[in-house]
Amino acid sequence: MDSKVQDALRITIEDQQSLVHLGSLDSFDITAGGKKAAGLMLKYLEKHDDNLLKQAIDLYESLIPNENFGGEYTALEWICRFWLAPEDAKKGILTVPLVNSFWTELSENDYDNLRTYLQYKYHFVEYPKNEDNTAKKARMRYLEDFILFDNPDRERWEDTRHNLEKVGLKEGMSVADVGCGPGYFTFKFSEIVGESGKVYASETNPRHLEFLRKYVAANKIDNVEVIESSFNGIGLPEDIRVDVVYMCSLYHNVYAAFTDAEREVFVGSIRRALGKNGNRLVIVDNDLVTGMDLPYHGPYINKQLIIGQLWYYGFELENTFQFTPQRYVLVFKMTDIPEQTPVMEKTPENVVAVGSPVSMVRYRIIGTSTSGYTCRGKRVGRIMHEGFTENDEAKLQKAYDGFEELWPKERIGDDYTALMWLIKYRLSGEQERSNMTEDIFTRDWAAFWCGDDFANLKTYLYYKFDLALPDDPDASIDVNYEYSGTEFSIAKLNLWNEYLIFDNPNRKLWEHTDDMMKFCDIKPGEKIADIGCGGGYFTWQFSKMVGEKGLVYATEINEDAMSHLISFVEDNKISNIKTVVTKMNTTGLRKNSVDTIYMCSAYHAVYITDIEFVKDAFIESIHNALKKGGRLIIVDNAVTDRDTPPYYGPGIKPELIIAQLIHYGFHLVDRWQGGPQRFALIFAEDEDYVPPKKDKNMKNGGMKSGKKLLQQALRVRDKRSE
Repeated sequence: MDSKVQDALRITIEDQQSLVHLGSLDSFDITAGGKKAAGLMLKYLEKHDDNLLKQAIDLYESLIPNENFGGEYTALEWICRFWLAPEDAKKGILTVPLVNSFWTELSENDYDNLRTYLQYKYHFVEYPKNEDNTAKKARMRYLEDFILFDNPDRERWEDTRHNLEKVGLKEGMSVADVGCGPGYFTFKFSEIVGESGKVYASETNPRHLEFLRKYVAANKIDNVEVIESSFNGIGLPEDIRVDVVYMCSLYHNVYAAFTDAEREVFVGSIRRALGKNGNRLVIVDNDLVTGMDLPYHGPYINKQLIIGQLWYYGFELENTFQFTPQRYVLVFKMTDIPEQTPVMEKTPENVVAVGSPVSMVRYRIIGTSTSGYTCRGKRVGRIMHEGFTENDEAKLQKAYDGFEELWPKERIGDDYTALMWLIKYRLSGEQERSNMTEDIFTRDWAAFWCGDDFANLKTYLYYKFDLALPDDPDASIDVNYEYSGTEFSIAKLNLWNEYLIFDNPNRKLWEHTDDMMKFCDIKPGEKIADIGCGGGYFTWQFSKMVGEKGLVYATEINEDAMSHLISFVEDNKISNIKTVVTKMNTTGLRKNSVDTIYMCSAYHAVYITDIEFVKDAFIESIHNALKKGGRLIIVDNAVTDRDTPPYYGPGIKPELIIAQLIHYGFHLVDRWQGGPQRFALIFAEDEDYVPPKKDKNMKNGGMKSGKKLLQQALRVRDKRSE
């Protein structure tokens, strides 16, 4: 293999940091200082006392380099400074159209949008319980994006000017700004390419699209065309060709949140839009800086993941630029797609090979409002619903046969096998039903779905299979319909979906559960923790394995998710199961309390969604809870090659887990593979493992003096720019 290609397709895992991070839980990333500063801004809106703004600015000056570099703080500080500016200065500032639109969007109607953002973001106001808050949360997502992306002070942390220079645009060129948000770069590109050039602003969010169209019309911009896109490509018409495709702060989602099929279509649409070899794809994204504590606040992705993946799609890295420690630019030129996959040599445990275009980690929430079913799946689901509502056993058998054919091809790990079990139960006689529910845990699950003439199941089918479509369902069966949640709460639908899937008596069809349990080798009398237990499927298995002298801790961050388990334990007076509601940064277990910690379909979330200091604390709590000689068992879903149907939900390459846990003081003892989609890893603590010392001067897992680090970061940036 060519050494240049080999370098592009290998990643050395140098520390415990994850290679990609999507989002973060705001219960951790909202600090006392950030909430105090936001509170001062809200007070100013009521009292108009300039001293409140000065206090907020002082806070932001200390907070930005310490805990929120690249987040919303620079935008909020800019607002404070604008309020304090003389009237003449304000008028001058607002002559810049994009700044004017930023201010107008937040200040109109007595600062309604700004107040809403500050109140909900910093939890001065909470979302009403027992209400459908879908619309409120959609508005908040828009406001968060708007404040982050159209921030007038974005240059401060991103070095935008140099970023623009490296895109290589010239007058008369055409560019697609993919995932353009509210148009921060779109309108800068518009000025660069001039009247003879063209900018295509591609976006999925309807609120951003509305803002873009209003801005284009209000400012009479003729060389920008706003395009609504989706997962099915970047949205450009098939006959449009551009010189450059530009993607800023988006590819981390393409990499880790798209399915393989969605990404294939998406990247294919980029190639079609570029049209010929030599045209360029420019990707700007964020990285978590190794060896420095100045944090980027938000999602990030290691650039080698992008470089390696895009090589397989026929994009050769031409240049890379890094203007701040957190922000990089990758410039690719389109080439021919490689005809053959290179033979990857065996790598050490701390090196992970990019062996295909398949992403190494995927965070796909199973229970989303959009069902994601294929047209064939929707038709079978609708036949099942008709069979139950019409008591038509022929239709039910037809639905069973349809799901039996489809699940190995497209919904491995999702609800098809569970729906097959429920159809079989409906078609069975009394004795067979009794046999099917001999296990009391299965009986409890079946009671929820089959009780009251299958009422809950009928409701689930109605909404999950798009029977709630506002128009004729048959005419829209090929549409991936996004249910609004107006009739049946999306949160409740997702909760039911997870309960159906995770406690599914038929999951052994795809998981080989019995073999996996033999591999785990849980002994009578053992104390085991089922971390992220959900509805308790494995908790109950372990309860039977450890017996009366053993104990199972069932932990979950969402009490609603394990509500059925809590009721099951109480109703059946099970004495060897203890339920624990915990947090993302801790197992919730006492020191030296368990022989085994078991995590099923959970570590991928720790890897990809936890902020680094949260992940650090969580892993340390595992060490703390394990007895000497204890085991950590991780079961998760593999990412499979192009020719193998994937697990429908999230997935992670096991080598990423192994390489990361090496740096956390664990070593691999044994591994098991149950078909292409499921694996189990058994780890033990290193004998020489020593818990890290806590530095009182450190914050959030490693943040030091902000001003010194900011100066250091800027020096690094300047040196790289040279």
